[in-house]
Amino acid sequence: MRKLFSLIVAGMLAFSVNAQELLCTATILDNQIQLNDKRIFRKLEAAINNFMNNTRWTTEKVEQNERIEMNLQIILTQFDMATNSYRGSCQIQSRRPVYGSSYNTITFNMNDENWEFVYNEFEPLVYNDNSFTNNLISLLSFYAYYTIATDFDSYGLYGGNAYYNKAFNIANNAQPTGGAGWQPFERNIRSRYNLIDNVMNDRFKPMREANYKYHRQGLDLLTKDAETARKNIFASLELVQKVFKVAPNTVLLLVFFESKSDELVNLYKSAPAVEKPKVLTLLNEINISNTNKYEKIKG
Repeated sequence: MRKLFSLIVAGMLAFSVNAQELLCTATILDNQIQLNDKRIFRKLEAAINNFMNNTRWTTEKVEQNERIEMNLQIILTQFDMATNSYRGSCQIQSRRPVYGSSYNTITFNMNDENWEFVYNEFEPLVYNDNSFTNNLISLLSFYAYYTIATDFDSYGLYGGNAYYNKAFNIANNAQPTGGAGWQPFERNIRSRYNLIDNVMNDRFKPMREANYKYHRQGLDLLTKDAETARKNIFASLELVQKVFKVAPNTVLLLVFFESKSDELVNLYKSAPAVEKPKVLTLLNEINISNTNKYEKIKG
């Protein structure tokens, strides 16, 4: 399976249960919607959770303790009761455990500002691998596969290939009728199109190498050999630097540092003083928006 340490734990168990891949918690924030009876939003919330957690997204054998922790926070800004149409944004975040610790690290963190869909109460949500059904299913399925791909990449170099391809197909199928977020050349850099187009582009391949090196050869090694782990994490940042030099505004960089900036501060704040200037110089070059935050590394 994708996770070496989970395999070790699973091998110690007398029995195993085959589970779905995601352990997703979806929450709908409806404070901005003026409606007396908001039970319809709770039903939608339940439908989304059921869809994400009970759909079989891969053919992998997944143990209960291997499920990928994922959170969706949907912030509604508009709701039309006559057409059952919804508009808002969604914060998508996923985590994975760090080997030898009780710590979970953020692997993906994305604020998608263009969530628009129609949902009729009691309408079944069923994923179709080959065609566009509706925008809600495409939104959820896209992020399910993107999350799985990113997680698999953190355990094996390019381990998420098959699932990025799935997300790419969903984006292509959604383009004709899916609306904002799926289209090329949109003004919003944080679009789903840019997200999947960039990660599939060979120019940005060092970001995927960085994902693997940062997690598998960095964080997962911290409890055994902290010095080597930090060196590998620094090497992963040098891979990120390669992408910065090619495309400093790619959404992949935004997503990476929104996931990792606080963690990097905590990692290097306690590092030996001799390591700090080098990592500070690099971080201040490739992530200018967080330079004030990185000052905390100096201690």
